[in-house]
This record gives sequence, C-alpha cells and structure tokens, in this order.
Amino acid sequence: MELGTTLIGIICVAICAMPFVLTNRSKKAIVKHQLIVLKDLATQHNNTITQNEINSFYAIGIDDTKKSVSFIFKGETEVSQLFVDLSKIKHCEIVNVIKAKHIDKLYLKLSPIDKTKEDVILEFFNAEVSYQLGEELQSVKKWNEIINNLLKK
Repeated sequence: MELGTTLIGIICVAICAMPFVLTNRSKKAIVKHQLIVLKDLATQHNNTITQNEINSFYAIGIDDTKKSVSFIFKGETEVSQLFVDLSKIKHCEIVNVIKAKHIDKLYLKLSPIDKTKEDVILEFFNAEVSYQLGEELQSVKKWNEIINNLLKK
C-alpha cells in the first residue's frame, strides 16, 4: 500500500515538473540559436563578439577592439539585424516612448557623426511584441553606458 502511494506521488511530481523542464530546454535552445546568429552577423563584417546579452526578443553583442555593435530584434513578423560601426557614431542615448503612463517602446538611439545620415535605433522593448517590461530597462542602461564608454575612447 505504501509503495503504491509513493509511486503515485513520484509520478505526480514528475508530471508537475515536466512543463518547467521543457520550458527551460526551449529557452536554452533559443538563446543558443540567437547567439549563433549574432556571431554570424559580426563575422560577416569581420568582427567578433567580446560581450553579449541574449533576451527573448533581442540579442546584442559588441566588439570592444573594433568598436562595433551587432544587434538582432525579433518583431511580430520579422527579425531585424543591425551592424553598427561605432567610429561613425557621435553619441548614444536611451529613448522611452510612453503612452498612457506605460512604456510603449524602449530603445537606444545612436546618432551618427554625419548629420545627413539617419539615427540608428536599437529597439529593446516594444509593447506590441512583448506585453510586459522585464529586464529590458536595466539592459538598455547597461548597454548605453558600455557604448558611450567606447565612444569616448
């Protein structure tokens, strides 16, 4: 009788734990794939990734020696990839687009030295794609500081 109860308990725990295990595995696969795509983007421009951060909707990597940024953002329907040579950028700033007291968009705006060129936008959060702001605010602050430190060198 006790053996049957123990087996039923073990089976119930295994069934309850299964979604967490599968979610964790899926997230690791997504992170691994995004890192490969990010490194490929940098390699296409003869750069490497020395620092990176992978999130569900974006991936950012930087080459400290060649001063470049590789960025990937997964939108609703498409994936956008950007490569930015920081030697052509004057400064970087954080932009919050707020609607109805909530952050609607959060991105880094890279302003080029050549004023005839458009600003480069690295979008970290878009409420239309991701409904809840998570670690993106801390992440955008961190990368703003890293990029601005590289621009000062």
